[in-house]
Amino acid sequence: MGSKVGFETPSGVVQPLDDGETTERGSQNGPTDTEKPTHEEEEFKEGGYGWVVVAAVWLILAHSFGINSMFGVFLAFYLANDHFPGATPLQFAFVGGLSFSVAFIASPFATILLRKIGLRMTVVTGGLFISGAYVAASFSKTIWELILSQGVCYGIGMGICYTATAGLIAKWFKKRRALANGIATGGTGFGGLTYSLAANAMIQRMGIAWTFRIMAIICFVVLIASALFLKDLDKGTTKTTLTAFDRSLFKLPDFWLFLGWGWLSSLGYVAVVFSLSAYAQQVGFSPQQGSLVSAMFNLSTGIGRPIIGFMGDRFGTIRVNTLGTFLSALFTFFIWIFGGKSYGALMVYGLLGMFPSIMWATFAVMTASIFGLQKMQAVISLSTLTLALPYTFAEAIALSLRKPGRDGFLDIQVYAGVMFVAATICSLILTIKKGELYRKREDD
Repeated sequence: MGSKVGFETPSGVVQPLDDGETTERGSQNGPTDTEKPTHEEEEFKEGGYGWVVVAAVWLILAHSFGINSMFGVFLAFYLANDHFPGATPLQFAFVGGLSFSVAFIASPFATILLRKIGLRMTVVTGGLFISGAYVAASFSKTIWELILSQGVCYGIGMGICYTATAGLIAKWFKKRRALANGIATGGTGFGGLTYSLAANAMIQRMGIAWTFRIMAIICFVVLIASALFLKDLDKGTTKTTLTAFDRSLFKLPDFWLFLGWGWLSSLGYVAVVFSLSAYAQQVGFSPQQGSLVSAMFNLSTGIGRPIIGFMGDRFGTIRVNTLGTFLSALFTFFIWIFGGKSYGALMVYGLLGMFPSIMWATFAVMTASIFGLQKMQAVISLSTLTLALPYTFAEAIALSLRKPGRDGFLDIQVYAGVMFVAATICSLILTIKKGELYRKREDD
């Protein structure tokens, strides 16, 4: 399955670039076929050291977005204890929401850092923000100190780490691009799984302050070490291709559909991932059982994203994304709502977490597929910036719908399911519009 990427020659004529062959048109001499790349060059393009980069990105995402996925465990603790006197559930919701939204606001800043100080130092900078945020959170005494540390400061670090690595995998792979990206983004799930269980145990034994400090040390060591293994495939072109804000994208209908899918998926995803642990406790299960449900959700994300990537390579990423988003709606309506009060059914819903979280398994590959590698970083930067708004209010909206009693989460569940249905419609339109393009690519 080949893919075609356009490139511009000095004469200004754009020519397709196929896997394994390049053609160049001179201004005077007509088309000239260059030599086919050697086996080593093909291997380098389709992976090679790229697999080391995949492993490094896996660890970076596990200790940035992955650890943030366990916020549901912290939220359940905040709601069940008076650790921050006078704080309201809505304020706690903004802690989690801000960590995401600030991450997206930091995206253009991270792109500028990439251009100024390079890939590795940009990730190191993000790691310092993340570890510093958790140290500051461990000393927080008021809700506003927690919002600034666990919310704002952590979000800056997470956004820098994500933006720096989001487009990296696509440069190393063509035929296995979605699979490699799925493996790398699977780190988010395994990070959430590991630290959801660990955080609950540490909170019970050592308290919230030392849980934050231990997490800060782990993040600092892993993120700094992982950054040393990163390598950008671009050679001397990075500074000219990185664009923090490309306003021309707003003129593209596909970009608006892409944003619609991203916004709506995000509203549903945050409502699910941050509510599961608290929901489990409200319907009568223990904090340990609640953290286990969140852990299973993250386990499904970690295992499922490589599977989604493999399926995307085989059948087309947009098609797979549309189906997965639709399944998210079905499972939310028919498993979480009707069976959630049974612990077994709630665990099943958690184990299907790869579908509500499918956006982050397909996001980078969809940008490359729809907009091309040349615009990929600009699309990632601008679209993640706009995602700041829904992520700021997603959990606040969800918690505002929460009511007392065993059925107190019903409105949240319906809200999440409706968001997934609307996101499916946007993705379906993209699937229809890009169907011919994808058939041509798959026939190559």
